[in-house]
Amino acid sequence: MLKTDNLSDKSARSAKSFWLCFAFLLVCALVFHGKTVPFSNEFLYLLRLEPNFLPHDWTFSQAAAEHWLFNRIFSLPLYFLPLEAVGWIGRLSVWSWCLYALIKLGRIWEIPFRAIAATVFLWLASAQAVVNDEWIFGGFEAKTVAYVCLLFALVQFSKRQIIVPSVLLGLSFSFHPAVGLWAIPAIGLSLLFEEISKRDFFKVVGLTFLFSLPGLLPLIFEQSGAISFEDWQFIVTKRVPWHLDPFQFQRRGFFLLGAMLVFNVLALWKSENPALRFLLKFQMALGAFFVFGVILRWLEFYPLLRLMPMRLFPVFTPLFFIFTALNFVPRLNSKQYKIIVSLCVATIVGLLSPFSQGIGQIRQTVETRMNAPDDLRKTSVWISENTPLDAVVIQPPHRRDLWYYSNRAQIVSYIYPTFNRVGEWRERVADLTGNLQISTGETAAAEIETAYNRLSAEQINEIKRKYNAGYLVSRAVYPYPVIFETETYKVYQMP
Repeated sequence: MLKTDNLSDKSARSAKSFWLCFAFLLVCALVFHGKTVPFSNEFLYLLRLEPNFLPHDWTFSQAAAEHWLFNRIFSLPLYFLPLEAVGWIGRLSVWSWCLYALIKLGRIWEIPFRAIAATVFLWLASAQAVVNDEWIFGGFEAKTVAYVCLLFALVQFSKRQIIVPSVLLGLSFSFHPAVGLWAIPAIGLSLLFEEISKRDFFKVVGLTFLFSLPGLLPLIFEQSGAISFEDWQFIVTKRVPWHLDPFQFQRRGFFLLGAMLVFNVLALWKSENPALRFLLKFQMALGAFFVFGVILRWLEFYPLLRLMPMRLFPVFTPLFFIFTALNFVPRLNSKQYKIIVSLCVATIVGLLSPFSQGIGQIRQTVETRMNAPDDLRKTSVWISENTPLDAVVIQPPHRRDLWYYSNRAQIVSYIYPTFNRVGEWRERVADLTGNLQISTGETAAAEIETAYNRLSAEQINEIKRKYNAGYLVSRAVYPYPVIFETETYKVYQMP
């Protein structure tokens, strides 16, 4: 009886520690990422959930095949809930499930809950990814659901389960192909090197493929036209270089990724825990894909970089590194080695800049709730209240929030390329910027805003005629009737 009571007490203490860890990390997620809804990518991705949102707008005139499953499932709540509520429910749901999976994942390293809490806190404070600007915790979009599936798949595969994690792995692709595309072969290679039976391996392949089909088929059907080499070069080097162009990543990031991977290999290669060996091989496979992406860039294979082979390695490596350090260092027998290794780990964690990056994320969270609407946002709100629903508005293409506030069609958004129509997207951006040649991805928004406000009346007339626009928003002075103005922007009614 005493032994049973001890086991019961131990289980109760473990459950209490688990939920305390979970609650602490959920608060951290809210502090770092509790921006107003919508924020960042949500200004497009949540609007795509709205049934028949701006069907006459060029960007929204075609469905986003890459997120087909996500859009189909999560558009349903918008029939009876406001968009902001769906965004918050989605955020809190995916954050909660991801934290649950991360705590379970951390337990595989056989470290206490306080160490898991410290690991995930440092990882969140360090902005999650070393380079590549990838993240798991942030807004509510397709990839966050894909990461929920992937994290639970890793937990289950580590336990030598087959059916459930294979289904989840396939769903990670269906929700966001760029996540599942590299997770699937990484896990497959890891299982092969862990000597999984042929029967089980074919089960993994079959089930993963089957549950990948909801994401794969829409992508196949969407490929209606070729995209030029020059278009992909522009996307990689100018539009999203922080995602796709390793030549523009921080050099320090490469050093940190390499150092963390080497540490993990040395610490876990001979581990007696098969789950840790599996997770190490998963990370090594992601590292190989990252190197493959660098080679593609060196060879200037820009169309293949669209597949984002560098996506997962930078976000999983720091997480696994801190887990491994907290498992490995306490096991060292030599006090001298323990001090040296601890100093090395502390140096690497310090170079991840958790303090400065964490403060920056908190400040951004506060600013989204404190900052007053700027003039361009005021014009968009006025347009939503005073123009016909079917109006087409010429608006600056460098802002991501104008659709949400104006609720009107616009010519194009530079922020959101339409990957099945890149050529036409670039043509529209060129029309609204006077054929601007963008210098760098970092300065693109400022360059576009300046060029847009320098368009001549003749260029505006041509845009109006070409795209059948009825209204114009600009800082510049034009010979058209001004129907609303702020200190810096005017809304013109086109003749």
